[in-house]
Amino acid sequence: MRASEERRLPALDLLRGAAAFAVMLPHYFMYSANGMSPLAESFSITAVEVFFVLSGFVLGPQIMLCATNRNWATLKTFWVRRWMRTIPSFLVALLCISVIFKQLGSSDFFRYATYVQNLFWQHNVDDYYPVAWSLSVEEWYYVAFPSFLLLCGLLLFRSTDVRSRCIAISLFFIALIAVARLSFGDMIEWGPAVRRVVVFRVDAIGYGFLLYLIAQRAKFSWTTSSRLIIFGLFLVTAALALFINMRMLNDDAAWLKHAFPFASAVFGISAILAFISFNELLRTGWLSAACIYLGRISYPVYLFHLVVLYLLVALGLLDGMTGMLLYFAVVVLCATLFFYGFEQPILAARPHYKSYDTKSLMSVPVS
Repeated sequence: MRASEERRLPALDLLRGAAAFAVMLPHYFMYSANGMSPLAESFSITAVEVFFVLSGFVLGPQIMLCATNRNWATLKTFWVRRWMRTIPSFLVALLCISVIFKQLGSSDFFRYATYVQNLFWQHNVDDYYPVAWSLSVEEWYYVAFPSFLLLCGLLLFRSTDVRSRCIAISLFFIALIAVARLSFGDMIEWGPAVRRVVVFRVDAIGYGFLLYLIAQRAKFSWTTSSRLIIFGLFLVTAALALFINMRMLNDDAAWLKHAFPFASAVFGISAILAFISFNELLRTGWLSAACIYLGRISYPVYLFHLVVLYLLVALGLLDGMTGMLLYFAVVVLCATLFFYGFEQPILAARPHYKSYDTKSLMSVPVS
């Protein structure tokens, strides 16, 4: 097994893959005439929130390296690595879906391509690639949070140690975004004007980084009883998140909208801990390989499932169980071919950190 695979946590790859399919499959029901749209949409919304917290968690080692080194070279390497990981694949998917909707070269297309279609509000006239809103949140987090972390470290928290400084700044960052959302968020058009807007949602990824910092210091010892407890918490928070999401689709109550980001963060955190608690059980043979595979295809599944969906709709093939199985099979096949044929060579070409310490920065207590 290669060193890069030895450092992977199969449980988090499994969670990443499960979240991708939990977005992909509900979209089938949302576009088919079977009356399941509200429930399907709630599942999709809930799954996307897991991606946010998970991104902050798995990027924790690299962001910590930026905070420790506090130099331009490290931050530049972080950005180049993230952009090589995310942007080329996104642009291919955007080109495909823009051709389908005859939007290639339109102003909406260029706003998608530069990740500004939902920076302050929904700028696009036609939101023909709806999953792109979460990708914009991710991209702007890569820029905003490490820069904020370094700037605050230089100006406000110079006397504290790196980990304490990062925890304090993370809480400060989350608080600032929450206050902005509560103060300026549109309670009437809350979904498109707040929930899917970058400036009001980048804190969602910050919770994952905060969890990483805590997990690095905590000493987890997973027993059967502790695994059952944390998995039970995961189920409870999942039910709570789904309940809030379902109610938000049919109720204008402000408390639901205010509670949503915090309930989603708690659910994302509990999901990560629940899956990590079973990590050692997944490190053997085919289970580990299957989890890593799901993690690898998760991004192309997320990017291209709508492309496949719209093509099947146009061909009249999206009907019943047969249509769902065809949809599932085509998405998985396309995602697999795309990862190994397009993404993997780009990932292999990414620059490395000059002072990268794999043992101290990549370790997350799991047993």
